[in-house]
Amino acid sequence: MDAQMDMASYYEVDASGKPISISVSLAPFSIQDIKTCATCRGPLRDVARYGRLIRRAILDESTKKLIILLNREYVPLALKLPQLVRELHETKGQRKFPWPAVIEISGSRSHQIQIMGEIIQNTNPDRWDSILDLRTRVDLYRRRVKPEEQPFERVRKMIENARRQKITINPDHVDNVLQTKGFLQGTALLIRIDIALLVDLLSLVSQARPSDVIPRFELDLQEIKDDCQTLIHQAVAHQRLLQQVEGHIFLAQLYALERAHCLTPEKRNKILRNGQIAIRKAQGLCDAHPGQTRGLADEVRSVEKMLRKGTFYTIITNEERIEVISAMAEEFRGTGHWYYCRNGHPFTIGDCGLARETSQCPECDSPVGGEHSLLAEGVRHAVDWDLDRERLNL
Repeated sequence: MDAQMDMASYYEVDASGKPISISVSLAPFSIQDIKTCATCRGPLRDVARYGRLIRRAILDESTKKLIILLNREYVPLALKLPQLVRELHETKGQRKFPWPAVIEISGSRSHQIQIMGEIIQNTNPDRWDSILDLRTRVDLYRRRVKPEEQPFERVRKMIENARRQKITINPDHVDNVLQTKGFLQGTALLIRIDIALLVDLLSLVSQARPSDVIPRFELDLQEIKDDCQTLIHQAVAHQRLLQQVEGHIFLAQLYALERAHCLTPEKRNKILRNGQIAIRKAQGLCDAHPGQTRGLADEVRSVEKMLRKGTFYTIITNEERIEVISAMAEEFRGTGHWYYCRNGHPFTIGDCGLARETSQCPECDSPVGGEHSLLAEGVRHAVDWDLDRERLNL
Protein backbone atom coordinates (compact mmCIF):
# COMPACT_ATOMS: atom_id res chain seq x y z
CA MET A 1 0.00 0.00 0.00
CA ASP A 2 2.90 2.38 0.71
CA ALA A 3 4.14 1.79 -2.83
CA GLN A 4 0.69 2.46 -4.25
CA MET A 5 0.50 5.74 -2.33
CA ASP A 6 4.04 6.60 -3.52
CA MET A 7 5.11 7.39 0.03
CA ALA A 8 8.78 7.63 -0.99
CA SER A 9 8.00 10.76 -3.02
CA TYR A 10 6.76 12.65 0.02
CA TYR A 11 8.65 11.09 2.99
CA GLU A 12 12.21 10.17 3.88
CA VAL A 13 12.25 6.38 4.15
CA ASP A 14 14.72 3.95 5.73
CA ALA A 15 16.29 0.91 4.11
CA SER A 16 13.12 -1.11 4.61
CA GLY A 17 10.95 1.60 3.03
CA LYS A 18 9.44 2.77 6.31
CA PRO A 19 8.67 6.53 6.41
CA ILE A 20 10.77 8.29 9.04
CA SER A 21 10.24 12.03 8.27
CA ILE A 22 8.57 14.43 5.86
CA SER A 23 10.80 15.19 2.87
CA VAL A 24 8.81 17.71 0.83
CA SER A 25 5.86 19.99 1.31
CA LEU A 26 2.77 18.89 -0.59
CA ALA A 27 2.29 21.43 -3.35
CA PRO A 28 -1.21 22.12 -4.65
CA PHE A 29 -2.39 19.60 -7.28
CA SER A 30 0.62 17.37 -6.60
CA ILE A 31 -1.58 14.34 -5.79
CA GLN A 32 -3.04 12.97 -8.99
CA ASP A 33 -6.17 11.40 -7.53
CA ILE A 34 -7.77 10.09 -4.33
CA LYS A 35 -6.53 6.53 -4.29
CA THR A 36 -8.51 3.56 -3.00
CA CYS A 37 -7.45 0.20 -1.67
CA ALA A 38 -6.03 -1.90 -4.53
CA THR A 39 -7.62 -5.06 -3.10
CA CYS A 40 -11.17 -4.06 -2.16
CA ARG A 41 -11.45 -0.58 -3.77
CA GLY A 42 -12.47 0.77 -0.39
CA PRO A 43 -11.69 4.37 0.63
CA LEU A 44 -8.50 5.21 2.52
CA ARG A 45 -9.78 8.42 4.11
CA ASP A 46 -9.90 6.88 7.58
CA VAL A 47 -6.41 5.34 7.43
CA ALA A 48 -4.27 7.67 9.56
CA ARG A 49 -1.03 6.52 7.89
CA TYR A 50 -2.13 8.11 4.59
CA GLY A 51 -4.12 11.01 6.03
CA ARG A 52 -1.69 13.68 4.84
CA LEU A 53 -1.81 12.54 1.21
CA ILE A 54 -5.56 11.89 1.18
CA ARG A 55 -6.37 15.29 2.68
CA ARG A 56 -4.22 17.01 0.05
CA ALA A 57 -6.05 15.14 -2.73
CA ILE A 58 -9.46 15.99 -1.22
CA LEU A 59 -8.47 19.63 -0.96
CA ASP A 60 -7.35 19.66 -4.60
CA GLU A 61 -10.59 18.03 -5.74
CA SER A 62 -12.64 20.62 -3.85
CA THR A 63 -10.74 23.40 -5.60
CA LYS A 64 -11.27 21.81 -9.00
CA LYS A 65 -15.00 21.53 -8.37
CA LEU A 66 -14.98 25.20 -7.41
CA ILE A 67 -13.36 26.12 -10.74
CA ILE A 68 -16.11 24.29 -12.59
CA LEU A 69 -18.75 26.01 -10.47
CA LEU A 70 -17.28 29.44 -11.25
CA ASN A 71 -17.82 28.96 -14.94
CA ARG A 72 -21.08 27.03 -14.93
CA GLU A 73 -22.99 29.49 -12.76
CA TYR A 74 -21.49 32.75 -14.04
CA VAL A 75 -22.36 32.38 -17.74
CA PRO A 76 -26.20 32.28 -17.35
CA LEU A 77 -26.09 35.29 -15.02
CA ALA A 78 -23.90 37.31 -17.39
CA LEU A 79 -26.09 36.46 -20.39
CA LYS A 80 -29.28 37.39 -18.55
CA LEU A 81 -28.20 41.00 -17.96
CA PRO A 82 -28.07 42.10 -21.65
CA GLN A 83 -31.53 40.59 -22.15
CA LEU A 84 -32.98 42.57 -19.23
CA VAL A 85 -31.17 45.71 -20.36
CA ARG A 86 -32.79 45.44 -23.79
CA GLU A 87 -36.19 45.04 -22.15
CA LEU A 88 -35.63 48.19 -20.09
CA HIS A 89 -34.56 50.12 -23.18
CA GLU A 90 -37.60 48.98 -25.16
CA THR A 91 -40.10 49.58 -22.35
CA LYS A 92 -41.32 53.12 -21.82
CA GLY A 93 -41.81 54.35 -18.29
CA GLN A 94 -45.42 54.28 -17.03
CA ARG A 95 -45.41 56.64 -14.08
CA LYS A 96 -47.80 56.03 -11.22
CA PHE A 97 -46.74 59.04 -9.11
CA PRO A 98 -44.77 62.23 -9.94
CA TRP A 99 -41.03 62.30 -9.49
CA PRO A 100 -39.74 63.67 -6.18
CA ALA A 101 -38.38 67.22 -6.28
CA VAL A 102 -34.85 66.09 -5.33
CA ILE A 103 -33.23 62.71 -5.92
CA GLU A 104 -30.10 62.18 -3.85
CA ILE A 105 -27.89 59.25 -4.80
CA SER A 106 -25.05 58.76 -2.33
CA GLY A 107 -23.58 56.37 0.21
CA SER A 108 -22.87 52.69 -0.28
CA ARG A 109 -24.04 50.85 -3.36
CA SER A 110 -26.63 48.88 -1.40
CA HIS A 111 -28.01 52.15 -0.01
CA GLN A 112 -28.11 53.67 -3.50
CA ILE A 113 -29.99 50.66 -4.88
CA GLN A 114 -32.47 50.83 -2.02
CA ILE A 115 -33.18 54.54 -2.61
CA MET A 116 -33.48 54.14 -6.38
CA GLY A 117 -35.62 51.04 -5.99
CA GLU A 118 -38.10 52.91 -3.80
CA ILE A 119 -38.33 55.75 -6.31
CA ILE A 120 -38.91 53.36 -9.22
CA GLN A 121 -41.46 51.38 -7.22
CA ASN A 122 -43.47 54.57 -6.61
CA THR A 123 -43.22 55.90 -10.14
CA ASN A 124 -42.83 52.79 -12.35
CA PRO A 125 -44.01 49.72 -10.39
CA ASP A 126 -42.58 46.33 -11.38
CA ARG A 127 -40.10 47.88 -13.87
CA TRP A 128 -37.04 46.69 -11.96
CA ASP A 129 -38.39 43.43 -10.50
CA SER A 130 -36.49 41.13 -12.85
CA ILE A 131 -33.19 42.97 -12.82
CA LEU A 132 -33.24 43.35 -9.02
CA ASP A 133 -33.83 39.61 -8.78
CA LEU A 134 -30.81 39.09 -11.03
CA ARG A 135 -28.78 41.39 -8.80
CA THR A 136 -29.66 39.26 -5.78
CA ARG A 137 -28.55 36.11 -7.60
CA VAL A 138 -25.27 37.69 -8.70
CA ASP A 139 -24.57 38.91 -5.17
CA LEU A 140 -25.21 35.38 -3.84
CA TYR A 141 -22.85 33.92 -6.47
CA ARG A 142 -20.17 36.46 -5.58
CA ARG A 143 -20.39 35.64 -1.87
CA ARG A 144 -20.26 31.90 -2.52
CA VAL A 145 -17.00 32.11 -4.50
CA LYS A 146 -15.20 34.83 -2.56
CA PRO A 147 -11.66 33.90 -1.48
CA GLU A 148 -12.60 33.60 2.19
CA GLU A 149 -15.00 30.75 1.36
CA GLN A 150 -12.58 28.70 -0.75
CA PRO A 151 -11.07 25.40 0.45
CA PHE A 152 -7.43 26.49 0.63
CA GLU A 153 -8.28 29.68 2.51
CA ARG A 154 -10.31 27.77 5.08
CA VAL A 155 -7.42 25.39 5.69
CA ARG A 156 -5.00 28.29 6.02
CA LYS A 157 -7.18 29.92 8.65
CA MET A 158 -7.48 26.66 10.57
CA ILE A 159 -3.69 26.33 10.66
CA GLU A 160 -3.22 29.94 11.77
CA ASN A 161 -5.76 29.40 14.55
CA ALA A 162 -3.99 26.21 15.65
CA ARG A 163 -0.64 28.01 15.75
CA ARG A 164 -2.09 30.79 17.89
CA GLN A 165 -3.26 28.15 20.36
CA LYS A 166 0.21 26.53 20.29
CA ILE A 167 -1.18 23.24 19.02
CA THR A 168 1.29 20.88 17.38
CA ILE A 169 0.29 20.60 13.72
CA ASN A 170 1.58 19.18 10.49
CA PRO A 171 4.45 21.50 9.43
CA ASP A 172 3.41 21.52 5.75
CA HIS A 173 2.95 24.97 4.30
CA VAL A 174 -0.54 25.37 2.86
CA ASP A 175 -0.24 27.44 -0.30
CA ASN A 176 -2.85 30.07 -0.93
CA VAL A 177 -4.24 28.63 -4.17
CA LEU A 178 -7.27 30.87 -4.54
CA GLN A 179 -9.44 30.94 -7.63
CA THR A 180 -10.12 34.67 -7.91
CA LYS A 181 -11.65 34.58 -11.38
CA GLY A 182 -15.21 33.92 -10.19
CA PHE A 183 -15.04 36.51 -7.45
CA LEU A 184 -13.74 39.22 -9.78
CA GLN A 185 -16.26 38.29 -12.48
CA GLY A 186 -19.06 38.48 -9.94
CA THR A 187 -17.82 41.80 -8.61
CA ALA A 188 -17.65 43.31 -12.11
CA LEU A 189 -21.10 41.99 -13.03
CA LEU A 190 -22.61 43.42 -9.85
CA ILE A 191 -21.10 46.86 -10.53
CA ARG A 192 -22.34 46.63 -14.12
CA ILE A 193 -25.89 45.99 -12.87
CA ASP A 194 -25.74 48.89 -10.40
CA ILE A 195 -24.59 51.30 -13.09
CA ALA A 196 -27.32 50.01 -15.44
CA LEU A 197 -29.95 50.77 -12.79
CA LEU A 198 -28.60 54.27 -12.22
CA VAL A 199 -28.51 54.97 -15.98
CA ASP A 200 -32.07 53.71 -16.38
CA LEU A 201 -33.31 56.05 -13.63
CA LEU A 202 -31.51 59.04 -15.14
CA SER A 203 -32.85 58.15 -18.58
CA LEU A 204 -36.44 57.93 -17.34
CA VAL A 205 -36.20 61.33 -15.69
CA SER A 206 -34.67 62.87 -18.81
CA GLN A 207 -37.76 61.78 -20.76
CA ALA A 208 -40.15 63.71 -18.49
CA ARG A 209 -42.68 65.98 -20.20
CA PRO A 210 -42.15 69.76 -19.97
CA SER A 211 -45.28 70.04 -17.83
CA ASP A 212 -43.87 67.62 -15.25
CA VAL A 213 -41.81 68.55 -12.24
CA ILE A 214 -38.29 67.57 -13.24
CA PRO A 215 -36.30 66.47 -10.18
CA ARG A 216 -32.87 67.77 -9.33
CA PHE A 217 -30.21 65.10 -8.96
CA GLU A 218 -27.55 65.20 -6.26
CA LEU A 219 -25.01 62.53 -7.17
CA ASP A 220 -22.18 61.41 -4.92
CA LEU A 221 -20.77 58.27 -6.51
CA GLN A 222 -17.49 58.15 -4.60
CA GLU A 223 -18.15 54.80 -2.91
CA ILE A 224 -18.97 52.98 -6.12
CA LYS A 225 -15.90 54.59 -7.74
CA ASP A 226 -13.83 53.27 -4.83
CA ASP A 227 -15.29 49.82 -5.51
CA CYS A 228 -14.17 50.16 -9.14
CA GLN A 229 -10.64 51.04 -8.03
CA THR A 230 -10.60 48.01 -5.74
CA LEU A 231 -11.70 45.80 -8.64
CA ILE A 232 -8.89 47.21 -10.79
CA HIS A 233 -6.24 46.64 -8.11
CA GLN A 234 -7.39 43.07 -7.48
CA ALA A 235 -7.48 42.34 -11.22
CA VAL A 236 -3.92 43.66 -11.60
CA ALA A 237 -2.73 41.54 -8.67
CA HIS A 238 -4.18 38.37 -10.21
CA GLN A 239 -3.42 39.12 -13.89
CA ARG A 240 -7.09 39.42 -14.92
CA LEU A 241 -6.99 41.75 -17.93
CA LEU A 242 -10.72 41.63 -18.64
CA GLN A 243 -11.67 42.90 -15.19
CA GLN A 244 -8.97 45.59 -15.35
CA VAL A 245 -10.55 47.01 -18.49
CA GLU A 246 -14.06 46.71 -17.06
CA GLY A 247 -12.99 48.59 -13.94
CA HIS A 248 -11.64 51.52 -15.99
CA ILE A 249 -14.77 51.53 -18.17
CA PHE A 250 -17.02 51.65 -15.12
CA LEU A 251 -14.99 54.51 -13.65
CA ALA A 252 -15.23 56.54 -16.86
CA GLN A 253 -18.97 55.88 -17.07
CA LEU A 254 -19.52 57.09 -13.50
CA TYR A 255 -17.51 60.25 -14.22
CA ALA A 256 -19.69 60.85 -17.29
CA LEU A 257 -22.87 60.53 -15.20
CA GLU A 258 -21.52 62.86 -12.52
CA ARG A 259 -20.46 65.43 -15.09
CA ALA A 260 -23.96 65.54 -16.58
CA HIS A 261 -25.34 66.72 -13.23
CA CYS A 262 -22.55 69.03 -12.11
CA LEU A 263 -23.30 72.76 -12.42
CA THR A 264 -19.83 74.13 -11.67
CA PRO A 265 -17.70 74.51 -14.83
CA GLU A 266 -14.44 74.04 -12.94
CA LYS A 267 -15.67 70.81 -11.36
CA ARG A 268 -17.12 69.62 -14.67
CA ASN A 269 -13.70 70.03 -16.30
CA LYS A 270 -12.00 68.12 -13.48
CA ILE A 271 -14.52 65.28 -13.77
CA LEU A 272 -13.97 65.22 -17.53
CA ARG A 273 -10.19 64.93 -17.09
CA ASN A 274 -10.59 62.05 -14.63
CA GLY A 275 -12.97 60.28 -16.99
CA GLN A 276 -10.59 60.73 -19.91
CA ILE A 277 -7.73 59.24 -17.88
CA ALA A 278 -9.84 56.18 -17.09
CA ILE A 279 -10.96 55.74 -20.69
CA ARG A 280 -7.38 56.07 -21.99
CA LYS A 281 -6.26 53.31 -19.63
CA ALA A 282 -9.09 51.08 -20.83
CA GLN A 283 -8.30 51.85 -24.46
CA GLY A 284 -4.60 51.18 -23.90
CA LEU A 285 -5.30 47.74 -22.47
CA CYS A 286 -7.69 46.94 -25.34
CA ASP A 287 -5.06 47.98 -27.90
CA ALA A 288 -2.29 46.02 -26.19
CA HIS A 289 -4.35 42.86 -25.59
CA PRO A 290 -7.10 42.67 -28.23
CA GLY A 291 -7.63 38.94 -27.83
CA GLN A 292 -8.05 39.02 -24.06
CA THR A 293 -10.32 42.11 -24.08
CA ARG A 294 -12.53 41.13 -27.02
CA GLY A 295 -16.02 42.59 -26.63
CA LEU A 296 -14.98 45.65 -24.62
CA ALA A 297 -13.69 47.99 -27.36
CA ASP A 298 -17.25 49.02 -28.28
CA GLU A 299 -17.96 49.78 -24.62
CA VAL A 300 -14.90 52.02 -24.47
CA ARG A 301 -16.16 54.01 -27.47
CA SER A 302 -19.67 54.31 -25.99
CA VAL A 303 -18.36 55.66 -22.69
CA GLU A 304 -16.07 58.08 -24.51
CA LYS A 305 -19.15 59.38 -26.33
CA MET A 306 -20.93 59.80 -22.99
CA LEU A 307 -18.02 61.83 -21.66
CA ARG A 308 -18.02 64.14 -24.68
CA LYS A 309 -21.75 64.78 -24.86
CA GLY A 310 -22.34 65.09 -21.13
CA THR A 311 -26.08 64.28 -21.21
CA PHE A 312 -26.04 61.10 -23.30
CA TYR A 313 -27.46 58.19 -21.28
CA THR A 314 -26.99 54.61 -22.42
CA ILE A 315 -26.81 51.23 -20.71
CA ILE A 316 -23.76 49.72 -22.35
CA THR A 317 -24.04 46.30 -23.94
CA ASN A 318 -22.96 44.85 -27.28
CA GLU A 319 -23.33 41.67 -29.29
CA GLU A 320 -19.60 40.91 -29.37
CA ARG A 321 -19.45 40.79 -25.59
CA ILE A 322 -22.45 38.44 -25.54
CA GLU A 323 -20.63 36.14 -27.98
CA VAL A 324 -17.56 36.13 -25.72
CA ILE A 325 -19.64 35.24 -22.66
CA SER A 326 -21.47 32.51 -24.58
CA ALA A 327 -18.13 31.00 -25.60
CA MET A 328 -17.16 30.78 -21.92
CA ALA A 329 -19.81 28.08 -21.51
CA GLU A 330 -17.50 25.75 -23.45
CA GLU A 331 -14.32 26.78 -21.67
CA PHE A 332 -14.07 23.62 -19.56
CA ARG A 333 -15.97 21.19 -21.80
CA GLY A 334 -13.52 20.40 -24.58
CA THR A 335 -11.64 17.18 -25.19
CA GLY A 336 -7.87 17.06 -25.20
CA HIS A 337 -5.46 17.71 -22.35
CA TRP A 338 -5.30 20.24 -19.56
CA TYR A 339 -2.47 22.67 -18.85
CA TYR A 340 -1.64 25.67 -16.66
CA CYS A 341 -0.11 28.86 -17.99
CA ARG A 342 2.85 30.30 -16.07
CA ASN A 343 0.46 32.30 -13.87
CA GLY A 344 -1.59 29.23 -12.95
CA HIS A 345 -4.64 29.77 -15.20
CA PRO A 346 -6.00 26.45 -16.55
CA PHE A 347 -6.63 25.88 -20.28
CA THR A 348 -7.04 22.95 -22.70
CA ILE A 349 -5.46 21.84 -25.97
CA GLY A 350 -7.98 19.93 -28.07
CA ASP A 351 -7.73 17.00 -30.46
CA CYS A 352 -4.65 14.95 -29.52
CA GLY A 353 -3.73 17.40 -26.77
CA LEU A 354 -0.29 18.19 -28.21
CA ALA A 355 0.93 21.76 -28.70
CA ARG A 356 0.70 22.85 -32.35
CA GLU A 357 0.62 26.65 -32.12
CA THR A 358 1.43 29.35 -29.59
CA SER A 359 -1.31 31.66 -28.38
CA GLN A 360 -2.03 33.87 -25.38
CA CYS A 361 -3.74 32.99 -22.13
CA PRO A 362 -7.26 34.50 -22.18
CA GLU A 363 -6.74 35.66 -18.61
CA CYS A 364 -3.26 37.19 -18.42
CA ASP A 365 -1.82 37.24 -21.97
CA SER A 366 1.08 34.92 -21.09
CA PRO A 367 2.09 32.31 -23.73
CA VAL A 368 0.01 29.12 -23.95
CA GLY A 369 0.21 26.19 -26.32
CA GLY A 370 3.51 25.74 -28.08
CA GLU A 371 5.14 24.56 -31.29
CA HIS A 372 5.99 21.08 -32.62
CA SER A 373 4.54 19.34 -29.53
CA LEU A 374 6.79 21.42 -27.23
CA LEU A 375 4.98 23.52 -24.61
CA ALA A 376 5.51 27.27 -24.42
CA GLU A 377 7.75 28.67 -21.71
CA GLY A 378 6.19 28.37 -18.25
CA VAL A 379 3.36 26.06 -19.34
CA ARG A 380 2.99 22.87 -17.33
CA HIS A 381 0.82 19.80 -17.86
CA ALA A 382 -2.12 19.56 -15.43
CA VAL A 383 -2.05 15.79 -15.03
CA ASP A 384 -4.54 15.94 -12.17
CA TRP A 385 -7.15 17.60 -14.43
CA ASP A 386 -6.82 14.96 -17.14
CA LEU A 387 -7.21 12.08 -14.72
CA ASP A 388 -10.23 13.54 -12.94
CA ARG A 389 -12.09 15.07 -15.90
CA GLU A 390 -14.65 12.31 -16.35
CA ARG A 391 -15.20 11.82 -12.61
CA LEU A 392 -15.92 15.56 -12.26
CA ASN A 393 -18.35 15.46 -15.21
CA LEU A 394 -16.23 17.75 -17.38
